[in-house]
Amino acid sequence: MNLIITENTIESERSSRFVRLNAMQTGLSAVATLGIGYYIIWRGFNDLYWMALLLQILAMFIVILFFKSADNNNLDERTPLLSSSNDELQEFSLTKCSHFFRVFTVFRLNHRSTKKSISLFLTLFANIFYMFAGACFAPFLWILLSAPFCWTSKDVGNFSALGAISSAILSLLGMQILTYIGTSDAIICVISHMFYCAACLWFAFARYGWQLYIGLLINSFGGYQGSLTTSMMSKWLVFHERNYAFTFVTEINTIIATFGNSIFNWIYARTVKDYRNLTLFIAAGLCIIPFILNM
Repeated sequence: MNLIITENTIESERSSRFVRLNAMQTGLSAVATLGIGYYIIWRGFNDLYWMALLLQILAMFIVILFFKSADNNNLDERTPLLSSSNDELQEFSLTKCSHFFRVFTVFRLNHRSTKKSISLFLTLFANIFYMFAGACFAPFLWILLSAPFCWTSKDVGNFSALGAISSAILSLLGMQILTYIGTSDAIICVISHMFYCAACLWFAFARYGWQLYIGLLINSFGGYQGSLTTSMMSKWLVFHERNYAFTFVTEINTIIATFGNSIFNWIYARTVKDYRNLTLFIAAGLCIIPFILNM
């Protein structure tokens, strides 16, 4: 999906399109989260697993039937974007095995200018630390279920749904305002990390439910790094490198989300007695790194 948006939008509109896509996904997630919360109370968990399996199969069929590969004839329209060097033209004759290894070598320094390479690596590492900061929120559910909040599953569902809805609406509104005044993607990410850090500290010191709901307003402007990373990278990559770079970023995000959630749940389990909100403070600290990298 990222590649489709990149190839079908002009550079000046690309960032806002990615934010719109993220807002749409967040809004749909909010509706699903709210519905699932009430469904669990009504029927339990078992039916949801079958629904998830059927939706996954449906998604696979949609990709197979409607996301068709570009025809070879369309290649000629894009070749003027390529460099005349033989090394870049050989990208189209790679074997399947080479395609796999190309994902891990797409950021090689000899592919582009030093300035572009530095920008790519700064954006990549900013996204990595942002993902680690996001993984720190994995134990947040246990914080809501324990004292002083002691929320029920219904309360958590309503909170999550409202958070997703506010994030979808306010992030889109904020992006429109920042784009209108001519703010660059990097500065938008800097502002985003400031809000994310503030939200982490706000949640860490919250003692009442209404304080958590106010924190959702702050956190709504804290997710631009995830939406804009792909957009920023696409500006420094030629078109035949983008699919490899996007694949690499997706793999990194998946690995961090998988292992990061487990690691920070493990940390929470061992510090909950004395330092219940430690993971939130870690998230606030990690936000400083991508804040600096985007400056």
